[in-house]
Amino acid sequence: MGRLIKGSSSQDVSIVQSFDKGDEPVLDPQVKVVIDFSLPDAWESLDSLLSTGTASLVSGTTGLHEKHREMLRKWSEKRPVFYSANMSIGIHVLKKLALQARRMLGEGFDLELVEFHHDRKIDSPSGTALSILEPFTGTRVHGRKGSAGPRDSREIGVHAVRGGDVAGEHRLYFLGQGERLEISHSAGHRKIFAAGAVRAAKFIYKKNPGLYSMEDMLG
Repeated sequence: MGRLIKGSSSQDVSIVQSFDKGDEPVLDPQVKVVIDFSLPDAWESLDSLLSTGTASLVSGTTGLHEKHREMLRKWSEKRPVFYSANMSIGIHVLKKLALQARRMLGEGFDLELVEFHHDRKIDSPSGTALSILEPFTGTRVHGRKGSAGPRDSREIGVHAVRGGDVAGEHRLYFLGQGERLEISHSAGHRKIFAAGAVRAAKFIYKKNPGLYSMEDMLG
């Protein structure tokens, strides 16, 4: 993602530093916003990096656990922090449409989600899939096999497909009797995530300390 972010910079955004796995980074005083696309295991190093300056943070790292969310909250006490599991504008629209669909369709439709990613993706289901389903109550069922029995109406099926170079695709199904509604989003290239991260960096620059999201940036 680092190279893509560099390619997404513009006249009003310049890249001051870049770090990779194994580096021992020290933050340049000129850095105003740190953009992080790493792994949760790297966040101890990120914590050390942030402690050397006052820069804002934009993070799109997925696979977080509660301890990482606590780190986000801690960082946001001293600086503006923007977090999103997916920096795509289109995914934000999908989430809005999904909530509207649920309100209009009611509870008589079963909910299933299928997500596709490249063969190098580590976490499953994707952070984006989890964020799409976050507002919906139900029992998550991760795939089905054998004699699973009839589907419980409270289930929400989550299915992960891995292969090739798929940047990211999410399909949300509302399955009723005699009809099916599908809301989907496909990322053709990872450049859209880099562009979204740069846009987020512009958004939180000079903001007050706090935790910000796509909802804050796009409404």
